[in-house]
Amino acid sequence: MKSRFITFLLPGLLLCATALADTSYQPFILASINETGLEEQAASTTDALTAAGFSVAGQYSPLDNTIVMVVTSQDLQEIAAKSEKGGYGAGQRVSITERNGKTEVAFINPLYIQFAYHMEADMQGVHDQLSEALGNMEAYGTKKEMTAKKLGKYHYKPMMPYYDDVWTLRSYDNHEAAVAAVEKALAAEGDALSQVYRIEIPGKDQVVFGVGMKGASEDDEDIDEAYQLSIVDFEGYSKVAYFPYEILVNGSDVESLKMKFRMAVHFPDLPMTGKHGFMKLRSSPGATKDAFEELMETP
Repeated sequence: MKSRFITFLLPGLLLCATALADTSYQPFILASINETGLEEQAASTTDALTAAGFSVAGQYSPLDNTIVMVVTSQDLQEIAAKSEKGGYGAGQRVSITERNGKTEVAFINPLYIQFAYHMEADMQGVHDQLSEALGNMEAYGTKKEMTAKKLGKYHYKPMMPYYDDVWTLRSYDNHEAAVAAVEKALAAEGDALSQVYRIEIPGKDQVVFGVGMKGASEDDEDIDEAYQLSIVDFEGYSKVAYFPYEILVNGSDVESLKMKFRMAVHFPDLPMTGKHGFMKLRSSPGATKDAFEELMETP
């Protein structure tokens, strides 16, 4: 009887696995469109997230008409702790964008991040918590079929970086020294980079920092958030939750995802050339790497 029961179940399990493997994911989720103003909507969004068990690790305004908050939770941090570089997925980016007299609330799709950032634990629960707290009207961001398998081995073009091809910015004698160096460098005034949030991963020598990138002069245009978004975020619902950028302290090493991977995986439909093609930002990856390396040279 037992063997017949197992035989009966297996086809269904195989069908379920196949269905999951074929599921296509979108990078962003539109939670709601509201009649309230930016600040009022940000306050109600914070209340909804807090009631759902999230805490706001930090928030800022990459653009004048936006607020991006990064939230975390015990569940997110436990998921991050199970992954080699789980800090990249420990914060969930939520955006509020005001335009045409209305505010859009959106968030990065945790399932998209799960596969793109090689998270080792299921983030369906986080997806459901966010959807229940904020709403879930529509997933958006790509017309391509982005399955778990494709996201797991994603790169934009041949010779372009994969998830594991990170920038190694600097190494220190120990984890504590590395964390202190990043925090001190991001606190320095007068440059383009600032700390938006800090999240510690429980049980691991790992801390992720969210980095705001606002050009302090014309020389900083290539790393400026508003400039980059003017090229890539030009149609449909807001994708400002692409920012802030992450710097990860992993043990005694300081690293970051390469921009040619990070931006491409968030905007997989963008062409290489044209008014809104990646070539318009051809100087930005090198400028971002230089800025991050110079940051870690801060005395």
